[in-house]
Amino acid sequence: MRRIAEEIDYETKNIMAIPLKSRDKNIVAILEFLNKEDGFQEENIHYLSIFNPIIVSTIENISMHYQREKEIKKLSAMVEVSQKLGSTLNLNTLLKLIMGIGKDVLNAEASSIFQIDEEKKELYFVTATGKKGKKVKTIKLPWGKGIAGWVAQKGKTVYVEDVEKDKRFYQKVDEKSQFKTKSIIAVPIKTKNKILGVAEVLNKKGEESFSNEDIEIFEAIAKQAGLAMENAGLYQDLDELFRGTIRAIVKAIEAKDKYTRGHTERVTEYSLLIGDEMGLSDEEKRKLEISALLHDVGKIGIPDAILGKPGKLTDKEYDVIKSHPKRGAEIMSSIKQMSDVLDGIKYHHERYDGKGYPEKLKDGKIPLTARIIGVADAFDAMTTDRPYRKGLPTEEAKRRLIENKWAQFDGEIVDKFIKLFSDKEKLKSLQNIIKSAKDK
Repeated sequence: MRRIAEEIDYETKNIMAIPLKSRDKNIVAILEFLNKEDGFQEENIHYLSIFNPIIVSTIENISMHYQREKEIKKLSAMVEVSQKLGSTLNLNTLLKLIMGIGKDVLNAEASSIFQIDEEKKELYFVTATGKKGKKVKTIKLPWGKGIAGWVAQKGKTVYVEDVEKDKRFYQKVDEKSQFKTKSIIAVPIKTKNKILGVAEVLNKKGEESFSNEDIEIFEAIAKQAGLAMENAGLYQDLDELFRGTIRAIVKAIEAKDKYTRGHTERVTEYSLLIGDEMGLSDEEKRKLEISALLHDVGKIGIPDAILGKPGKLTDKEYDVIKSHPKRGAEIMSSIKQMSDVLDGIKYHHERYDGKGYPEKLKDGKIPLTARIIGVADAFDAMTTDRPYRKGLPTEEAKRRLIENKWAQFDGEIVDKFIKLFSDKEKLKSLQNIIKSAKDK
């Protein structure tokens, strides 16, 4: 007591201390009174002991309320994370959402996830929230370096209240990101006894430090991140198998006609470049990709004599060709999982002015996916050789797209496609696609 009195510069003359006991006789607190002018008497202790149950009950109620708030906070975080798990199949988007929740619930400045690259023996950022999130995503962490590297090796949670006092802290990450790390909770992300990565939350806002409660909540959030990573891996394997099957079907169709070989892949690549330029979501681009890959699947039933005819088609033959969008949608409609990509297959030959086929849709009634594929399909058709003509130069094909804005094509989509040619990186991609048609 003397040391405390000296520290707070308070002179203690006399003191009365009473233990506060719960119903099971455990001491829950010590109640002290200091410096009574005429000194403390036995009757003072007697009177205070009468109020002991009331004081203890109040303390226990406050403690229970605080504990309930902790549990509610943890439960709310888990419910929110669980809701996000079903909101998207894109792993990076999902992990960013989960880490955003972790940052907000723990009232931290930033949060991030490192994933382990076993081949290169390094950790890299999968996602990072906070003001420097974009900068840190380019940083690699050598194996075993830093607090995250230690956690990845040991598989144990670490809380460092002051990183400058911890020898494991890897200063180069802060130097590159220009973010000042003060404190860290780092948690291993595990699944089936395998460590996939490390989740971190950095710098508690305000004057408080991270608490044991914060560590428990973040461990629970990291566990959910692990489940997301595991499920995404399984989904990716299935999705690759699915796309591989589609490409095998497409190759079987295109094998019938050397002039259209590679057409589907090129249309798909053009379509996805347009989709990026239009700011489509990952899920929208996935639907666009599958639709583009299958846009000509209806040609599987068209006779080779018509597909490869070197001269002009008769009206009857042209009607057979025009049946392929509807035929393709009918073929794919028997597969339940294809229901959301049928529009792109069925309507990619509709025209903005209503003069297309098979249903003469016009304006905005034509689904967006079909309008994008329509532009990509026309550009590839114009720039590649066919049995009855040579392919047009790129500039002439672009001119014809522009000329037919708001007639054959959605003008906004044409503008987005033409804009790609003025971007150096995207122009390189376009040139590679065009070149692949020449090399077939």
